[in-house]
Amino acid sequence: MLQPEARSANPLDELPDDSEEALEHLFLERARLGLKLMLAGIAVVFVGWFFISGGKPPLLSVCHAINLLAVALALRLLSDRERPTFNRVVCFLAYAVTIVFSGVEGVLAGDASTPVLILVGMAVIAATLVPWSPWWQLAGVLITIATAALTVAMVTASRPLFWLQNVGALTPTLIATVFLSAALGRQRATAARAERERRSREASLREANRRLECEIGEHRKTEAALREANRRAEREIEKHHRTEAALRFAMRELDHRVKNALATVQSIADQTLRSTTSMSEFSDAFSGRIQALARIHGALAARRWEGMMLTELVELVVGPYRHHRSSISIDCGATFIWPELVRVLGMTLHELATNAAKYGALSSRQGRVAISSRIDAGNGSLLHICWAEHDGPPVGVPPRRNFGMRLIEEALAYEIAGSITTVRFPDHGLRCDIAIPRPTSPTPFPA
Repeated sequence: MLQPEARSANPLDELPDDSEEALEHLFLERARLGLKLMLAGIAVVFVGWFFISGGKPPLLSVCHAINLLAVALALRLLSDRERPTFNRVVCFLAYAVTIVFSGVEGVLAGDASTPVLILVGMAVIAATLVPWSPWWQLAGVLITIATAALTVAMVTASRPLFWLQNVGALTPTLIATVFLSAALGRQRATAARAERERRSREASLREANRRLECEIGEHRKTEAALREANRRAEREIEKHHRTEAALRFAMRELDHRVKNALATVQSIADQTLRSTTSMSEFSDAFSGRIQALARIHGALAARRWEGMMLTELVELVVGPYRHHRSSISIDCGATFIWPELVRVLGMTLHELATNAAKYGALSSRQGRVAISSRIDAGNGSLLHICWAEHDGPPVGVPPRRNFGMRLIEEALAYEIAGSITTVRFPDHGLRCDIAIPRPTSPTPFPA
């Protein structure tokens, strides 16, 4: 990356190279410097002359003072860049006054060599220091040549020889400063063009760097967006995989349950057919069992096959046989049973309820059935369910075990390793005790 460009010590670096303001700023800086040098030189000559000659002749001291004031005034007036012509005129006038007064001071002192050397030095310094045009330099050279010629003419006795030795050599030197000023002007223009090209290249590089940073920023944003989209896609894929796995599990579970249901229906149909003597009796028994099985499956489906409370199961299966509120009492607490046990235990309760409705306590309005449960934690966590009938018609031990009792015993033993621990037929009604072991499912029945 490009670093910010350091602030240049040159005031012109802060301005456009080809602007008039930049050129005028350069002229003012150089002109002030030249005037300060002239002011310092005049002051040194004035002080030195005053101490050496004691102020004699006094007219020379007046010339020094006037020249000093003129240059100081010009330096004070050079302050506004918006008046380029005025600035050049002021600078040229101060330069011309210094040239003329240098010649005058040479005439007053009777010395032509020193003013000529000073004039030559001033012409060279003006050509190299002040960035004005060669025309201004040429005007200064003409004034310098005229002043030098008059000074030599008024001071030197052997004028032809001195003019040949000094003014003859002085004129080409002064004219050369005009060409020197033009050459320096061209050099400054070339340097300014090179500087403009450099700054243009730097500006192009900075712009390219800015665009590159923007592209990098956009690229990073795009990468972040792609990473976020990739994470979302991975989450969606993972979710899809979980959904597929859940669907496969649900399909396997549905297939298993459908097969179990069909096997149960087929078993119920076969056993009902063998235990009945007429189609009417078969139809009633088979229809009641299928309806009970359907209600159980519907309740499990509504609970997403997560099981249900034992009280709800008893109410679902035995509740339809209730004559009035007190004919069936349920005291099963907060016992939760898992799905497989719901189906088997539901069919068991249906057989008991059907038998009670035909022959037992639920066959009359005075009869009552009490259903209760408890957890025997000390004996391997057994669930005990008690079915007790009261105030029903007298019952006795049946001469043979009917299909309902066989269904209860075989289903409990085969499917959930349960058993009927007690079956009694007292005069006041049937009493049946069922024991179911603690399930291996992760959802056991709580106490």
